[in-house]
Amino acid sequence: MNNKYWGNPMRKITTGAAALLLACSAGVNAQSQGTAYWGATAGLMDIDFRNADSPINVGLRGGYTLPSGWGFEAEYTNSLISGEADVFDNDVDVDVQTLAGYGTYRSYGDIYFKGRFGLLYEDVTVGSASSDDTGISLGGGIGLDMSPNTNVELEYTMIEEDIGFWSGTMTLTF
Repeated sequence: MNNKYWGNPMRKITTGAAALLLACSAGVNAQSQGTAYWGATAGLMDIDFRNADSPINVGLRGGYTLPSGWGFEAEYTNSLISGEADVFDNDVDVDVQTLAGYGTYRSYGDIYFKGRFGLLYEDVTVGSASSDDTGISLGGGIGLDMSPNTNVELEYTMIEEDIGFWSGTMTLTF
């Protein structure tokens, strides 16, 4: 798969996002009970590199929760504000882009706990160098059911060994 189309990281992410959104839509249509949700997420992409400041990422999240509390979600994030790294006495921008699909579990109640485990694609750019990888990602957090159709969640997600995502998410359910 090393042809012209699949060699472009942006096209990989766009194609993956479209596939995840279609999978979410198919899952929602296949179930007659449960809760579908869409929302926005923002937070600090905490990079554990020496002499590096972490970027601020924003993204979109959508998913479906079954009545049992189990579900799935898709998430895309990209750096809104680049971080900065000192590379050979030069300051360069640091950006992180992610696309992930997760299996999730939410406990019951107005204040609930959430866990997620899934597969994540990431593209990390430091200056003019870029590296991408696919791997396992997991996270957890706490949520607050604000009204019949609004939730707020605070989470930590392990992106890779040296990168974690501290995020806040607001979702609308339907």
